[in-house]
Amino acid sequence: MTLLPTFSIIRGIIILKGSVTLENLEIPSGILALILVLFIFFSAFFSAAETALTGSNKLRLKNIARTGDKRASIVMKLLDSFDRTLTTILIGNNVVNIAAASLAAAVSTAYMGASGLALATVLTTVIILIFGEIIPKDLAKDQPEKYAMKSARLLSVLVLLFIPFTFLFRIVKKAMGRYASKMPPRSATEEELMLMVDEVETGGFIKKADSLRIKSAIEFSDIRVREIMTPRVDIEAIDISEGNKAALAIFSTKGFSRLPVFKDDYSEIIGAVHARDFYASYLKDPDFDLKTILKPVVFVHTSTKIGLVIQNLQKAKVEMAIVVDSYGTIDGLVTTEDIVEELVGEIWDEHDRMTSSFRKIAQHTYLVNCDSNGQNANLFDLFRYLDLDNAVYGLENNSISGWVIERLGEIPEKGASFDEKNLHVTVTKTDAHRVKEIVVEVRPIKNEEHG
Repeated sequence: MTLLPTFSIIRGIIILKGSVTLENLEIPSGILALILVLFIFFSAFFSAAETALTGSNKLRLKNIARTGDKRASIVMKLLDSFDRTLTTILIGNNVVNIAAASLAAAVSTAYMGASGLALATVLTTVIILIFGEIIPKDLAKDQPEKYAMKSARLLSVLVLLFIPFTFLFRIVKKAMGRYASKMPPRSATEEELMLMVDEVETGGFIKKADSLRIKSAIEFSDIRVREIMTPRVDIEAIDISEGNKAALAIFSTKGFSRLPVFKDDYSEIIGAVHARDFYASYLKDPDFDLKTILKPVVFVHTSTKIGLVIQNLQKAKVEMAIVVDSYGTIDGLVTTEDIVEELVGEIWDEHDRMTSSFRKIAQHTYLVNCDSNGQNANLFDLFRYLDLDNAVYGLENNSISGWVIERLGEIPEKGASFDEKNLHVTVTKTDAHRVKEIVVEVRPIKNEEHG
């Protein structure tokens, strides 16, 4: 709020009505000083109320109201009609600031003549700025609900008293709105939504697990299928020519709910078999033709966003998509379950085992199971678990095993290690085709890495 225009008006009034002096008013100096202090108090009151109301958390106020505190209920009502409340605050704040400046100018002119006006202008500006604006707003910012409740009763009375003025302003606003350009309503950004979730979690209104689920939902549309797919090296599939015995062996030992089927070449996937359909047909006839229960699969590019993938799966009424690169080479697969898990958390069916892929074993040191009983461990999940930004590390491989092999240039033996920025990775278990287990040590980031 700028006070200079106000003082220009005041000066004009004093020059035109120079006869209005302290003697004319016949008000004792002590009373004038008290009135001036009262104006500054109301300036501070309105400033604090504005900051407190705009910064108050409705959920926190609702919880306080449930304890029986009527002030919180009053604040909720003021927030429900915030336009009227804010108009009252702005009118009141301007009135008391103008009144304080006018009174200070009149008093200074009475004692010092016209030369006292400049001094009154400077002093009033400093006093109102510090005691009527900065200090009350700073205090209210730190504890908005507390100051909102302290000001609630008086402010609600003032709102009622100012109804004629607020009604007039609403008419003017409505009339001006007809000629103003219509702008589309501004939606909250992803970052703003994340901050809101953090505030609600910090306030104790939701648990951390719920906070993570909400954040997953917010980020859902930005995730690409390569971030959640099962890499090609971890895919279990059968050749259609291998028949029912091969399918039975995998279903009974691995516990998969569906199985890709190819013809002659691994890159020629022709469909998928659902465990439920397989067992139903196998119990009737062990020699049934596997082709009769084949379900089609959808092919998607590695860069496709998972929101579009789930739409394609629903449209085709299938539950599995094969992920291919720009050359049509199979990179992995993704299922409806994988996508839903990314949104709501891990889903465990009757065959899944509740085994954690990541476990802290010492200070800043973690044991990572790269293949937790067939449940593929995700490299991006690992970096989320370690609270690290995967973009800083330039990750392109979704598989932890693939990442380690890529960095070492071969399928390593037990004990092999490498450094990735501030990470020290040691291989602790392997087989002929992949890395099974590693230990990751997160070291302090050196100063030069920030530079």
